[in-house]
Amino acid sequence: MDPAILKKKFAAYIKAFNTHDTSSFGQFYAEDFSVHLPGFPRTKNRAETLALFEGGLAFFVATIHPTWLSFGERSVAMEAQMHSEVMQDAPFVFPFTGKTYKAGDKFVYPAIVHYEYNDDYLLTTFRGFSEVLQPDPGCGITKDILPGWEYVGDRKVNNWRIESKSSE
Repeated sequence: MDPAILKKKFAAYIKAFNTHDTSSFGQFYAEDFSVHLPGFPRTKNRAETLALFEGGLAFFVATIHPTWLSFGERSVAMEAQMHSEVMQDAPFVFPFTGKTYKAGDKFVYPAIVHYEYNDDYLLTTFRGFSEVLQPDPGCGITKDILPGWEYVGDRKVNNWRIESKSSE
């Protein structure tokens, strides 16, 4: 894949996503596109994914503000600040923050996303993560700290920074 084309396609996708119009950003998804989000079953195709996003947009409108990007041969890794506004009271816990919100609330949360592409420069996979992970019960996923490392809160961006305790 041509790295310049991949970067151009990804920039166009972010711009389209930030319009909050599923037909605009949906054109960047392959037919077999799947999305993996905390607390939600994996989608199996573009239509199912767009239905999930359309339902979510009724509650939350999020704008992606990338803070770090890494381009691979067929993938993009992104850290971003998601600027969100609540459109109506959300009677559920938002999976990326672990909090509930009321209409009119605005908040920012950090996200880590991994995107994969096919030969036609269409997205095939989207995996989203955050500092709050609420997997389905029984998934066996836990939030553990590796031995010798601890979380250090960075209050400026409400994010986590990991620092080593080792003497090296």
